[in-house]
Amino acid sequence: MSSVCHVHQGIELQLREKFRKIEEENESLRDVMSQNRELEPDLADQACSASSRDWNVIRYNRNVKLLKDITVALKAIDNDSYGICEMCGEHIADRRLLAIPSALFCIECQEMIDRLPGEFGRTGLGDGVLAAV
Repeated sequence: MSSVCHVHQGIELQLREKFRKIEEENESLRDVMSQNRELEPDLADQACSASSRDWNVIRYNRNVKLLKDITVALKAIDNDSYGICEMCGEHIADRRLLAIPSALFCIECQEMIDRLPGEFGRTGLGDGVLAAV
């Protein structure tokens, strides 16, 4: 087995585990968010509850985005297109894939996109980056 396949296999295992953990967290968040809580009589408690609900929604939405990114990376692994830069077609460095498993671009192309995002119809790293697993 080549070292590239070995790295991708390791990343695939990490991605599948991260996917499972995120799904579990979102299930817990859905349970918490679906509970009907009575309005607390104290204004400070009401504010605290509202803040907690807002934070849970933010975490849930972030997790949904991460699940989408993981799914894209896993599909690319399945169809042997994983680790190929979408812009130049060159291989993305293993170190980059280990740090950002959902990376779509090699570092050179990503730097160009970050410098001139409007020219590529992209917003740089902010959209679609999966936190290192």
